[in-house]
Amino acid sequence: MRKTKECADRTREAILDAAEAVFFRQGVATTTLSQIAAAAGLTRGAIYWHFANKLELFKAMQDRAHLPKERFFDADELLAADDVLSALFDATMEVLRFAPTDERGKRVFTILLFRCEYIGEMQEALAHMRASETDFGLRIERVFAKARAEGRLSENWSVETASSAYCAAVHGLFAQWLKTDEGIDLLATGRPMLSALFASFRPLPTGAVAGASRPDAR
Repeated sequence: MRKTKECADRTREAILDAAEAVFFRQGVATTTLSQIAAAAGLTRGAIYWHFANKLELFKAMQDRAHLPKERFFDADELLAADDVLSALFDATMEVLRFAPTDERGKRVFTILLFRCEYIGEMQEALAHMRASETDFGLRIERVFAKARAEGRLSENWSVETASSAYCAAVHGLFAQWLKTDEGIDLLATGRPMLSALFASFRPLPTGAVAGASRPDAR
């Protein structure tokens, strides 16, 4: 029984590996389950044993990747920090350092952004992705809400707009990095950009003049 389960698990992983490779190479819309089966050295029947359709396979591939927002942004850990904005900045820098080494994450994020048309059966995949993004945005809002409660968020920002600005900046940075085939240095480009954004989140020091240079994000 154990060997049977192990064999089934290996087959499932092989299918996901093949789907990831084929989706990345030729896009989701033009990929068939037969092509994925061939790439995995299996039959279509083997795929249907594990996945009802291409959508279910696509979502499993996405969930397996453990994208950075699941890996680095634990809301409870961030909220437990003495300075939540510094903790969020540090977590973000860890993502920028880690992402170039994460081959699976890069492939899956590229597929999600640039290799999938979210029409027809894939509309549900778009809803799945939006739900994930909404959950992440709510986690980030909790961080900014605590910063506001502790007097660490500038009155120039609302909790909602600060969270939206942060998410847009990080998402845009990653999209540009992948769109240029990693043509920019993610950390070297992202650190000063996000430092400036985080500095704007901070209240001005007592006696400082509006428009003057702000302290570092930390």
